[in-house]
Amino acid sequence: MSEHTRVSPARTLRDLVPGEAWDQLTSGRRRTHPAGTTLLRQGDTGTHVLALVRGLVKVVRRDIDGRERLLSFRGPGEVLGEIAVQNGRTRLADVQTMRECEVASIPASVFESFVVRHDLPGRLACLANDRLWEQTEAGEGDLDQRLAGVLLRLVSMSEDRVFRLTRTELAQHLGAGRNSVSDALRRLGPRCVRADKTCIEVVDERRLHALLPERL
Repeated sequence: MSEHTRVSPARTLRDLVPGEAWDQLTSGRRRTHPAGTTLLRQGDTGTHVLALVRGLVKVVRRDIDGRERLLSFRGPGEVLGEIAVQNGRTRLADVQTMRECEVASIPASVFESFVVRHDLPGRLACLANDRLWEQTEAGEGDLDQRLAGVLLRLVSMSEDRVFRLTRTELAQHLGAGRNSVSDALRRLGPRCVRADKTCIEVVDERRLHALLPERL
């Protein structure tokens, strides 16, 4: 297995600031939410951000025609809802928990002061570009490779192997048909990935890594 793959550990806001700064940011009001909870809603005003202390979430946008698109996944160390706060606009998507999550709620004014104090505008812009690149990679190229990359990224950000995720949601994220995703899962096989109606389990990471192209 080559270590020069296209999957690298996801950077988070926690990676951009000293540990004590992250601890201070998340030291306020915390709440624990079960899987299936909507933490932020598309169209709401950006009055606050959420810092994800523990757990895994998905970002889902509803199009004008009502169809849903699973845009991305976020793990511990991420800040959620910051774009609406920074741009002074409404939220562009829902944020939903995939497992039990612990979050800290931070008022917009407190977060904006934190960004200035730690000189984060440029680094947050780079982080947004990284996320856009991840979304682009998920929708382009060989489906088996894209599926492998997404599953490995989920393992990397959550340090877990079982995810509350359906074939339909994977298809939304990968920009593919549900049947095509089912076919890709069958090609990977149960020794690599197991899937039922509501969950995906990564059995062998090495087999997934072997599918990925090497970086040039």
